[in-house]
Amino acid sequence: MDQIYSSLQYWLVNHPKILHFQWTEGQTLGSTPLFLALTVLSYLTLTLLLSRSTLPSLGPNILKPITALHSLNLFLISLIMAVGCTLSIISLPSPLPHIICFPPNTPPTGPLFFWANIFYLSKLLEFIDTLLIILSNSKQRLTFLHVYHHGTVVVMCYLCYAHPRRCSR
Repeated sequence: MDQIYSSLQYWLVNHPKILHFQWTEGQTLGSTPLFLALTVLSYLTLTLLLSRSTLPSLGPNILKPITALHSLNLFLISLIMAVGCTLSIISLPSPLPHIICFPPNTPPTGPLFFWANIFYLSKLLEFIDTLLIILSNSKQRLTFLHVYHHGTVVVMCYLCYAHPRRCSR
């Protein structure tokens, strides 16, 4: 059991790419307001255009395995993120305050910000849900709330990531 914990700790917290991660606007993938705006506008535009077009349905025999694979992929990414965040938090010298907010002047570096970046980018993968709904010709499942949710979650994740909450002490 110690071997598994040590291995997970290394690969999800202490790996040099994760341990020395630094969020830098304009350098980190997806870290600019322009990227955010273009991504959300592209999602909304493609959703509108594809939902109004008459695409042939791929049928349940093709779509169900694709949907299952997509859902499995999102589940595995979420599981890895949850374990990575948990290990990152418990490896901090004083983990409790970091669950809610960061101390003032905390730079956006290290494992927690790495996993925040992965979480933000994973929200882009969830756009595929909309495409799968459109390809199934299930227009009643393609609701305003579904599209609104996907669009706003990406914006909220970016804002929380680019401007993390700082504790005032």
